[in-house]
Amino acid sequence: PIMDRTGIILDIFALRAQTAEGKLQVELAQYKYLLPRLMGQGKNLSRLGGGIGTRGPGETKLEVDRRHIRARIEKLEDELERVRKIRHEQRRRRVKNAVPVVALVGYTNAGKSTLLNALTGAGIHAQNRLFDTLDPTTRSMVLTDNMEILLTDTVGFIRDLPHHLVNAFRATLEELTFADLVLHVIDASHPDREMQATVAEAMIDDLCDKEMPRIRVFNKIDLADFDYLPPESEDVVCISAVNGTNLDGLKQRLIAALDERTVAFSVCLPYSEAGLLSHIYEEGTVEREEYTDQGILLVGKGSPKLYGRIAPYAR
Repeated sequence: PIMDRTGIILDIFALRAQTAEGKLQVELAQYKYLLPRLMGQGKNLSRLGGGIGTRGPGETKLEVDRRHIRARIEKLEDELERVRKIRHEQRRRRVKNAVPVVALVGYTNAGKSTLLNALTGAGIHAQNRLFDTLDPTTRSMVLTDNMEILLTDTVGFIRDLPHHLVNAFRATLEELTFADLVLHVIDASHPDREMQATVAEAMIDDLCDKEMPRIRVFNKIDLADFDYLPPESEDVVCISAVNGTNLDGLKQRLIAALDERTVAFSVCLPYSEAGLLSHIYEEGTVEREEYTDQGILLVGKGSPKLYGRIAPYAR
């Protein structure tokens, strides 16, 4: 049978899925793709059940197939919901430990996994092929003596990705929602890089707060025309993940961007407001705690949102 673009993408997804979560997501997407195409295709499907009745065996079998697929879709969605809950708990622990999360996103084959390997030495499988990453991979990275971050690699985007495919990979893409910073990786050597960047930006806007800080990382400059590279700025950096060109520059941009996301505080929390203490520890980093006659003295740093809550008690 002739396959359309979505069918080909799904076949590639099926080849790339490695973990149980990835396989669940691919299977869900395949069934959601297949279900509306079942009408009139009963004779081409494997026999799931016989047919005795007024409508004839082919039509009866078609109904059995559709019921089977709907039941499987429901089961897969339940299993992926459990995955989301597990990821939510993992993210809650990250927040509690006050470790910033940086998400690597971009068009498929932009070099995200290669960059993750270059920055963290993670040893993640990376090849020059479409959709090489379907499952989110998170690794720690030490930026400075007192700054550690978590880098998360995500599934690559593609133009006109069908809505049901986006939904199937929602558990994976939700990693973006909870990131502190987005590294938008762009293949600087690709002739259609602006189209690819636009597609990825639209997907990021759909999944993230539009105010979330982003750095556009033009990768593969070793393969690009130098005159075709954009000028660098505080939110644009040009690198080669393969040969390490300007990775130190990227790290400095990361440090500066994450520093902007934190606010130093020194507050004296009245004992009547001690309920805020758990929020401060969950959402910030406390460097000093002292119990005084006036209240609880706390020195540390946290997000602007946290600071807004405790600013009335600033010393």
